[in-house]
Amino acid sequence: MNDPGNPDTPNEETPEDARDLDKPIELIHKSALPYHPRVGDVLDLNVDLNVGVVLGRSDSFHRKFRAIGLGMIGGVTETSDDVLTSLMGMPVNLDLMSPHVMLVAGKRGSGKSYTLGIIAEELALAMERREIEVAAVLVDTVDVFRQMVDPNDDQSDLLKKWGYEARGFPVNVYIPRRTYVGLPDEVKKKARLFPLSIGPKELSVSDWGYVLEKGGTLSTAMENLISETLDSVRKGYALGSGERVSLKRDFSIKDMIQCIDTSPSIDELYKPSTRTAMIQRLKRADRMGVFHPGGTSAQDLAIAGQITVIDVAPLGSDAEAVLAILTNMLCRQVLTYRMAWTDEGTSAREELPPTWLIIDEAHTLVPRSGPTPAKDAIIGYAKLGRRFGCSLVLCTQQPSAVSDDAISQADLIISHSLSHDNDIRALQQRAPAVLPDQFRDKVFISSLPRGAAIVFDQTTENKRGFIIQVRPRLSQHGGTDRLSGLFEAVKLLIPDEPDEVEIVDFPEEETVESEEGFAEEDIVEDEVDFEESGEDLPEVPRPPLKLSKDDWQVLDGWMRDYVENLFEEQKQEFSITDEPSPRIEETVEESPLSEVEIVRATKSEVDPSDVLVKQFGPVSKELLSKATTRKILYSKAS
Repeated sequence: MNDPGNPDTPNEETPEDARDLDKPIELIHKSALPYHPRVGDVLDLNVDLNVGVVLGRSDSFHRKFRAIGLGMIGGVTETSDDVLTSLMGMPVNLDLMSPHVMLVAGKRGSGKSYTLGIIAEELALAMERREIEVAAVLVDTVDVFRQMVDPNDDQSDLLKKWGYEARGFPVNVYIPRRTYVGLPDEVKKKARLFPLSIGPKELSVSDWGYVLEKGGTLSTAMENLISETLDSVRKGYALGSGERVSLKRDFSIKDMIQCIDTSPSIDELYKPSTRTAMIQRLKRADRMGVFHPGGTSAQDLAIAGQITVIDVAPLGSDAEAVLAILTNMLCRQVLTYRMAWTDEGTSAREELPPTWLIIDEAHTLVPRSGPTPAKDAIIGYAKLGRRFGCSLVLCTQQPSAVSDDAISQADLIISHSLSHDNDIRALQQRAPAVLPDQFRDKVFISSLPRGAAIVFDQTTENKRGFIIQVRPRLSQHGGTDRLSGLFEAVKLLIPDEPDEVEIVDFPEEETVESEEGFAEEDIVEDEVDFEESGEDLPEVPRPPLKLSKDDWQVLDGWMRDYVENLFEEQKQEFSITDEPSPRIEETVEESPLSEVEIVRATKSEVDPSDVLVKQFGPVSKELLSKATTRKILYSKAS
């Protein structure tokens, strides 16, 4: 924990820096606190009548710095049997001067991400007041923090009840490089967007496993191949012609692919199928648009006095692996710089300030069981970060699924509503303060309304947890906007944009066949011209893997067996019509001819030359079987 002698700790308050401390704090109006349960246990907290309840600070530290470095995150919303001792409506302030490890938990929709935004806002406000000088990096997985640049005008009336006005914050938003390149310049400027990339040199062999394979498990041959490739690119390697490719300390995925293609030693050690499979996976990783030489470093993201949002939501299903690697890199680099300050005895502020790392969806990065690229780094950051002035905030909807090694370091826990028994038990077991019997009731915890939370503070020692209502956000939170739609549009358009492919160093001359895994010997006269028939691709997509002739024969055999079973077991008959979908035809009773007036058309009124009559019979088993095999599905458009 910081102390007055630490250069990262601000000096004692001065008249020009201090806020008005003589004025008693105003209580939050009851109309702003709709949920106020009665709790029988006595509530004894660290209370300053000039600022309210203080979290994360010892009495001695608070007496020295008072209101300096505090951020108001909400208000006490519980009542007691004794009106005179009730703290209902008392503002709740979080200490931002000292480093902390915090856990914010809650089921989906309970308000946990909203609370993360409040913490980020209070850090920004304290930095504006020059009470603290830190950096805050907020990792956003679901695109909810990017809109901090816009004021929360939708809740302006509620903000007035809390004594606030809506406003935005000048946060820097980093999005994947590929998405960034596809956006108009005016959008980048208005939304304060910056390109996010990871240097391939930063990834270890195990990291590449998570990028290339779901779950991170590569076969032994693939793992050895990626290790050999990284070693060859870093040290240099000889070509078959005798020429030598010089070493590269900073390289791209393109360099790795070139090494696999041209290195004689790799050609001798690994089968063509293994090399081809690795190249296809590397190309897919390159198409994410986030791996690029140089990469974004911790010094780019952790800037003194700045809130930085890392928005990985545009990556979709690839976000988890990229986020794990990025978090690993951030934790390692931040700790390295801060530890260097201690070892050398000189200030590291110019290199990297004390950093608040705020991470959503922590159960995917630091799970209770199983490894991830970020797990050890986050645990190390949680254990050592506070010693070097750094804070960590983990947010999760499944506290039972988060590693004990990480949560055990938490000195502050904010828990919103939880519904699963395992998560409730995990909260009860890990709470760093006394848990009243009323809070142990599953119905009570699961019925907490949105925005209400139970707070546990280790610095209060044996004092119990209590209920707060988080304040409204000053800036916009979450939801979709026009920029979210642009992100989605860019994801659809970028694969067909050669300029963007060139920017991320992906070779333009790559053919469609090599990109998707087809070899010339596998597709002879049945090869598809995908540019001509591109409009049909959503209906009949190309297979994602490289298949040999034997593989195609096996697939065709499976399709024939499927059709055989379909006709034999279900006895189903198909009719082909020109209609978009089948319809039920109702039988219409014929009227007697005597009641119908028949008007015959003359030959001049009907031109039979423009009428094309087609008649289709039932689809035979042989025809359906033939239509579902490779020769029909992947033949040239006629």
